[in-house]
Amino acid sequence: MTSINGVIVPSITLYNDKYEIYPQINTALFKHIVLNGANAILLFSSVEEEVIFSKNASQAIKLINLAYKTVGEKIPLILGIRGNEVESIINQIDDFGRKFDKLSFIVAPPYSEKVSLDKLESHFENILGSLTAKNNIYLYNNPLQVAGNEIKPEITKNLIKFSQLKGIMDAADKINVYKTNSQFLNEEFGVYCSNVAKFSTFLQIIPPELKKFSGIVSSMGNIVNVCRKLYNASLENNILELLQMQELIDDIRDKIYFKSEKGKKYHGIMYAFLYFYKDLLGLSLEDYLKDLDQASKKIIEATVNYMSNQKHIDQLYSLDKEEFYQLDEIIKIFSDIPVLSEQGKIKKILGISLDGRFNKIYRVNFEKSECVFRFRTLKTFPYEQIIKEKLLFPLLAGLNPTFFKKIEEIINTPKGSFFFDEQKPSIIPVANLIHYDETKQTIPYLFTVMDYIHGKPLDLLIEQYLKENRSITSSKFLNLFEKIGEILAKLHEVKFDSFYKKITHIGVSKKKNWVEIFNSELEAEIAVAKKNKIDFHKEILDYFSDNTALIEAENEPVLLHNDFQANNIIIRDDLGSIQINGLIDFDNWRIGPRAIDFVKFNYWLNQSIIKSELSEKFNSGYSHYSNYKFNNDFNKKLEIYTLLWLIKNYNDEINKKVKINHEMAVPTQKTFSDLYLSEIKKIVIP
Repeated sequence: MTSINGVIVPSITLYNDKYEIYPQINTALFKHIVLNGANAILLFSSVEEEVIFSKNASQAIKLINLAYKTVGEKIPLILGIRGNEVESIINQIDDFGRKFDKLSFIVAPPYSEKVSLDKLESHFENILGSLTAKNNIYLYNNPLQVAGNEIKPEITKNLIKFSQLKGIMDAADKINVYKTNSQFLNEEFGVYCSNVAKFSTFLQIIPPELKKFSGIVSSMGNIVNVCRKLYNASLENNILELLQMQELIDDIRDKIYFKSEKGKKYHGIMYAFLYFYKDLLGLSLEDYLKDLDQASKKIIEATVNYMSNQKHIDQLYSLDKEEFYQLDEIIKIFSDIPVLSEQGKIKKILGISLDGRFNKIYRVNFEKSECVFRFRTLKTFPYEQIIKEKLLFPLLAGLNPTFFKKIEEIINTPKGSFFFDEQKPSIIPVANLIHYDETKQTIPYLFTVMDYIHGKPLDLLIEQYLKENRSITSSKFLNLFEKIGEILAKLHEVKFDSFYKKITHIGVSKKKNWVEIFNSELEAEIAVAKKNKIDFHKEILDYFSDNTALIEAENEPVLLHNDFQANNIIIRDDLGSIQINGLIDFDNWRIGPRAIDFVKFNYWLNQSIIKSELSEKFNSGYSHYSNYKFNNDFNKKLEIYTLLWLIKNYNDEINKKVKINHEMAVPTQKTFSDLYLSEIKKIVIP
């Protein structure tokens, strides 16, 4: 019996301009294809890929090995072979066949010039009669791709005598071709339709008892599960669903294929896949597929979002940087954690992206609750290798920060939880820490499970109001910003006896002054900035030197969120008021002078909103609660810390751009680094 039937997916291949494949992205693609219902994967399916990788055997072998490592024995793999010369095709099949005895091959007619039917039949007879490798062979008939050379049914009939020939994949427009080919169907010879517009028609003409030997070939399987649903409907003789799935496939094709321009068919699908997994893979889409215009990309994104919402795309998840899992695999991984099993069964997982380079974050719907899984995916994290909430939350619950023995005990506890007492809640609104694990035994990274805070990030609410031309200076917004200032002031009420470079140093006998910590960070960033070719680093150093006295005068160590910005403030918009449901993302919290926590929030206000009334209310709420007086010294400190933050951001953006350009082979473009550089100049070069 032939081992191939059902849905055959010609996988797209992701590679750089040196024709080197991307292992991580292609691994995710193979797993996604299998998850979405493929019964076989066709490698190097396009003319371009077959020609490129026929001349680059090492990368072809790398992709085949990667595919086998990823899918194992689950489904067959087929390799596309293209060429004009019989000898070349035989050599390719024999070479690959010796290395991969279970690999099947699909062979197309010569692509350089049209030949007679006799010569075409002789071409295939010479190939099939001369192979030493015993791998299964399939024919591919698509005259439009190969100089009009058509494998007519009479040729197929004469070639069936070769036992290695196991089927034909046909892109014919004429239904009579499929009817004739279907006469050859049996357990040793399959017939497959690769004309996406003819899927339902093809499957309806196949006799019911022979459908299990047939199949469809669709690149749509790179992204959606609709092809599987269509084929299953055919097996069940559900004609209504078969026709509905065909209509849906036609609609998706029109939105993401872009057939009018050569090559866009696969580029649209490629962009759809990259967009769907941009967070899991940590991708920035700005540098991908620049030949797709922005309007086309928006159509693809909207189509993907709709298909996902309608369950026409099954999604992979990631618990570390290299592995990708199905939902049931994730459930199995966490089944032995008691505090999670108490939440009931996992019903749904939604991806939430903060920064794919540092963390993977998922919102999980249990039967009894909603939680947020957070996995620190960067092995060399730029901060302490510790779940920082486990040490922070006791402080928010009233633990005296000088109670050093208790802090040391918490630091040395690798697994646990922290629930706030209803009678003594947190001093600011935050979620409970349901579970944390630093052992790297369940998964190879630190992770937390926290209550999900319902609501919307403040920046998205503001963006929505501005887009709808609604006022953001109404009384409910003014009250909101006053409340935000008050919450920050409450956080800063937690004070320490010393500054500390790391939170794990709390309680050590050796005290630190702020200028020592600040200068250490400044020197490190200036060194990187020099390497990144900032040509006015002397002016930057002069600026900090001129303001050393203000840094030396810092003498009040307080608890800092250190990432206090609008996207980390979760709010609920009611008719009469806007409530703050919680603060999130304390992964950078530290001990330092209070002005640092104003940097990001004020920068956002000045860059995005430019509404002085909101800024004034924010400061008013802060000073009203804390009795802190804003003066010229504070404003200057805010400028100093903003400058250091801008330099850090500039360095991060440059390093990220260099990494992307190196790994993904894309041209250098303007990014946020240009904006940060401009802002730095405004401060140090009046």
